[in-house]
Amino acid sequence: MAERPARVVLVGFMGAGKTAVGRRLARRLGYRFEDIDRRIEARHGCTVAAVFEERGEAAFRALEEEEARALRAIPGLVVATGGGAFAQPATRALLQEGALTVWLQCNLDSALRRIRPDGRRPLAGNREIMRALLTEREPSYRQADAAVDTSRRTPREVVDRIVELIEGHERGKTSVRP
Repeated sequence: MAERPARVVLVGFMGAGKTAVGRRLARRLGYRFEDIDRRIEARHGCTVAAVFEERGEAAFRALEEEEARALRAIPGLVVATGGGAFAQPATRALLQEGALTVWLQCNLDSALRRIRPDGRRPLAGNREIMRALLTEREPSYRQADAAVDTSRRTPREVVDRIVELIEGHERGKTSVRP
């Protein structure tokens, strides 16, 4: 019989529900919840948008990689990634180590309805940029161990489905990278 994964890493586009689902999933599993974007904001004392603006995307991606490296050694975690983290090969490899990676799939209309117009996600106001970004990132998201469509599911329903996947893994039906 396989063991429960040390970590469950939630990947996917902005608005897919990674944070909302991640918090609930962590409670259900008795794991700790970590959000990579919030960790970066706490360490640097500013928003992700400010990091992008002041230091650029390459610097932000390096910070995501640092967080993924730090979290890979901690068991009992549910990790919510930023929308672009899994699209970075080095960060993706760190996130996959010893984890069950789950792509929270979400269609663009659902994602846009969920994103608050609070300025935290500057690209969210441009539908065409969002569509192009989603299309560009999907091949990376497809490298996750499993996928759950969140477009028409509540966070609770998504958590139930992920728990089913974990239980399948425990019975040896789902592979998880070592």
